[in-house]
Amino acid sequence: MRTDEKQYYAISEELNNKLKDRGYRQVAVEDEPLFDTYYDKMNAHWSSSTCVCNMICWQDTFPTFFKIADGMLLCLNYVSEDGVLTGIPMIGEYTEESVKKAVTTLKSDFEYFGEEFSIIDVTNWMLPYFEKSGVEFEVDDRRDLMDYVFTPEMFLAGMEKQDDRYRYRYFMRKNNYEVVEITPEHADEIRELMERIWCEGLSCSHCHYGCLSNVVVTLTKVFDKLRVHGLLVRVDGKAVGFAMCSVKRDFCVFQYKNADNRIKGLNEFLLRETFDRYMGGVTEINYTEDIGLENLRRYKMNMAPEFKLSSKMILTAKG
Repeated sequence: MRTDEKQYYAISEELNNKLKDRGYRQVAVEDEPLFDTYYDKMNAHWSSSTCVCNMICWQDTFPTFFKIADGMLLCLNYVSEDGVLTGIPMIGEYTEESVKKAVTTLKSDFEYFGEEFSIIDVTNWMLPYFEKSGVEFEVDDRRDLMDYVFTPEMFLAGMEKQDDRYRYRYFMRKNNYEVVEITPEHADEIRELMERIWCEGLSCSHCHYGCLSNVVVTLTKVFDKLRVHGLLVRVDGKAVGFAMCSVKRDFCVFQYKNADNRIKGLNEFLLRETFDRYMGGVTEINYTEDIGLENLRRYKMNMAPEFKLSSKMILTAKG
């Protein structure tokens, strides 16, 4: 991980031991089937950062720990940029009773850790359960933490706009291209691509929450062990772009898309190919947050005729 302009805090041995004392362990690739059984019980869709793929690929800067308690997966996230521990939404069936029990357990755990009790990435449908949990929370609903969520119909309508359709067809007509499904063997090729189209000319501070190149390569290396999909596009034999998404139940999280923006129509091609291959049967497509970047915000807001912003609130216990 490049850290020339950012300070990251390694989790202390003391906190690591306290986590083990309370029954937590770090999320690993092999845990995905277990997580899936609890995703299947969720009342509605969750935030992009509550996806197990994100927990795994961001493990260098945001290691996530979990335990099974009160019939749910209780998850904690260590924010290494700030050196603090937070909760993330429980995974499982939300009822007033189950959430109250889980929040009581988490509150006790945070007191044992000596950390302020907070839960990040809470979505709108979850909030009433936390408000009835017996713990009074302050709520911070930040604009740059909202996910962009599309129905498949609106996502397709965006790709069918005249300019987008033209660029998509232009790419296929003008380029000698090939498309391959990503496997772990593509890790070095994708790293080289990221360094060429993303890292070059940018300081590390541009990546707000850790090295995006490392994150993408980490995910690529375990593609054969996760239910994650991805396409790598080459032009004249050279990698020029890729897209990655995961599908849980009927919910798609569009994890990453990076492309050489000098190649006209490549972004449109990646969107269309990923949609056609992997998103049949989904009811929502989560295109993740804009992390406060104005250009990224404009891009996501103009992707389709309609979308909704799904909050990822920060709840901090009072007192």
